[in-house]
Amino acid sequence: MASYEALFNDSTLITRSENQMEDIGRDFAIGLRAGDFLALYGSLGSGKTVFTRGVCRGLGCRLEVHSPTFNIINFYPGDIEVAHVDLFRIDSGLHELGWDELIDSDRVIVVEWAEKAKNDLPSKRFDIFFNIIDVKTREVRIKRLNGLGD
Repeated sequence: MASYEALFNDSTLITRSENQMEDIGRDFAIGLRAGDFLALYGSLGSGKTVFTRGVCRGLGCRLEVHSPTFNIINFYPGDIEVAHVDLFRIDSGLHELGWDELIDSDRVIVVEWAEKAKNDLPSKRFDIFFNIIDVKTREVRIKRLNGLGD
């Protein structure tokens, strides 16, 4: 699989299985630090939760990762705690969820359906785009935003 240096420098990858998608997430996690923010974009079934499962495994999380669609936020303790947020059912009220405190925490924050947060996303983050190519194949594009007017 790709090295984390390659993953952190604006990359595009193709996966052909859930295992490969999870491996990308696990490899990506090697370079993550407390406070990092991952904004995930993609349609249903494009691999966002599988990628997140890999990130959590790479960060030593011991709990099974599930989509937090109904809970909105799941927390996974590990070497670095992960907050996994799903904004699919949210149209407003981010701040009532404790959004500001969440993004200022010492966790790795992974947000599915990040486009719903619009202007509330931190300027320093990773934007990760998932595209369905066919039944098994997915494209993953990673873009690092350093908060300096990207």
